[in-house]
Formats: sequence, structure tokens, C-alpha cells
Amino acid sequence: MTATVEAAAGHLDEREGAPAVLGPAVAERQALIERSAERHGVDAAHRLAEAEDLADAVAAEITPDNTVDTYDKNWRVWERFCAAAWLPQLEGSWGSLVAFVTWMPRNVPAVPGPRP
Repeated sequence: MTATVEAAAGHLDEREGAPAVLGPAVAERQALIERSAERHGVDAAHRLAEAEDLADAVAAEITPDNTVDTYDKNWRVWERFCAAAWLPQLEGSWGSLVAFVTWMPRNVPAVPGPRP
């Protein structure tokens, strides 16, 4: 990664100018910014990063808290399925989806209550 791309990404560690250690979400964003800088230049990468920030803020504002909680619970079910089926969590396919749907009735208790 070049210093120009690092500057565009804004993820330089203040200590000794070394790149900061990044979590998965930050690393994914970093890669997006780097691709943008390489394709369109540093200024465009900054504008695209600002657009991403806006999109994240809008999504956070309009997404109810219980939606995030439900996504978290459903992700844990997916993790259980992947562990039981020995499938990678982040490699979804038609086959893994069908296997998941057929696995759920046997392994996940139904939630009581009215259905829409």
C-alpha cells in the first residue's frame, strides 16, 4: 500500500506512522478506499468514503434496534448450522441455503405467536 493510499484511507497509526491494526469491517472499508484511490485518485476516494459514511449513518438512523438484535440471533443460528454441517460461514451457495432451510425445522424451535 502506498503512502498516498494510506493518507486517503486515513488509517495511519500516530505512533511511528505505521498502519493501524484493523478489525474486519474496517479492513473491508480500507480495501474499498484503496481500490477507489487506485481507480479514481485520492480526492475521489475521499468523496466516496464520505458517501459511505453518509450511507452508514442513514442505515443506522432508520434501522430499529430490534432488527439488529434479530440479525444477531439469526447469525448465531447460521453459525450453529455451519458448524454442524462443516460448511464455511462466509461461503454461501444454493446448496448451503437449501441445506440450511432443511436443517432448521429439525434443529431450531419454532417461535410461538401469530404469523403475519
